Amino acid sequence: MSRVGTNRKRAQVARAIGRTEGQVACGLEDALWEAGPNVVTDFADALLFEGKPKMSEDKKRKWGALGHLREELTQFLAGKNAAFIGGVAVRSYGGRTAATIDFYVLIDPKLLKETTTFLEEQGGTLASSVENTYTFRMGPAGIDLDVRVAKSPLDQAALAGAKPASFRDRKLTIVLPGELTAMKVKAYSERKETPSGRVDRTDVLGMLKVGATTEHEVRRILKKYRPDLLCELDEILST
Repeated sequence: MSRVGTNRKRAQVARAIGRTEGQVACGLEDALWEAGPNVVTDFADALLFEGKPKMSEDKKRKWGALGHLREELTQFLAGKNAAFIGGVAVRSYGGRTAATIDFYVLIDPKLLKETTTFLEEQGGTLASSVENTYTFRMGPAGIDLDVRVAKSPLDQAALAGAKPASFRDRKLTIVLPGELTAMKVKAYSERKETPSGRVDRTDVLGMLKVGATTEHEVRRILKKYRPDLLCELDEILST
């Protein structure tokens, strides 16, 4: 699909869901701002409505801790050979239309020890590891944060081709939409019967629906790095 066609498709989707075109593909900075305290949520919390349930002290602490984690994480990743993937990245491209706190980063293997130390200093503990993905339970913020080490050819290509992005003028990167969608197909293939697998499927369809990437591009990437997953893409598209 041409760039003109892609932009037209984004505009059509934006109108269909009642958003502006810019709100479909909000960009990494806005996606990160949504993923924690911001001026909008602060304003909403400050308003007093009759009957409005008051946020519990525990939720307040976790919400504040989430904002602190976002601040520290983006400072830590700035200028490093690491890129955002997962839910925040999908949201950045408009594949998700709602805010998400799904933090997932792809890193150079050389950064694993340093990243582990950093997350532990932020109150995280290693909860599990599968293949090249390490899940840290960030206790203070009440979320899990996933770190994927770029060892496979697909992951290495995704990290090498990641594009510049920013948050509060910090130099970050985000994986390109085609590679991100291909990685989502891989994730789907490994957990398709679980709630997470269903989210992966929805993310793939969302990325295609808004024109962030194309089926042709995702097939090209899978054919090059994971031809065994082409049937998984077909399954996603047929359901």
